[in-house]
Amino acid sequence: EEEEEEEEGPPKHKVELSEEAENKVGSILEEYLCIHDTDEAVQCVLEMHEAGHSKESVNEEIVRKGLLLALEAGDKESELMGKMFKVLLEKAVLTMEGSSKGFCDVLAELPDITIDIPHAPGLMASIMSGLLEAGLLSKDIVRDGLNTLASDSPGTAKHFDDVANLVN
Repeated sequence: EEEEEEEEGPPKHKVELSEEAENKVGSILEEYLCIHDTDEAVQCVLEMHEAGHSKESVNEEIVRKGLLLALEAGDKESELMGKMFKVLLEKAVLTMEGSSKGFCDVLAELPDITIDIPHAPGLMASIMSGLLEAGLLSKDIVRDGLNTLASDSPGTAKHFDDVANLVN
């Protein structure tokens, strides 16, 4: 007998990427965290777009997986990832909408992430604040994500008071 597994949690925004494309995103992010070369990251993401992968899906996966890697790794990596997101957004390699949705996907998972990584909300709030202050994330999409987080997990949402002030 085969059992079908249903995924719990909110529906994801993204169109699914192939396993190969997801692995490529992971490789790009891990390489960036090792060598800190934003130009290389820009080039690699552009190559994924040119290879025919959905730009929006790549954008959301870069942000989602990048945040998860950074939150697991710590302060320095979170700062580096925020810097990479800023460069990718400023160069229009990532879209504001896709990136904002990627952040919201992680916001939805944050109560569970916080069990293993208690400092994750503070790190994520710091990255989001910097990008919002630079006008690089959609205030409407982020506001919706924060409202959902506030209703699902008020304790986690309190870490995002400064972010909420930027989008309201």
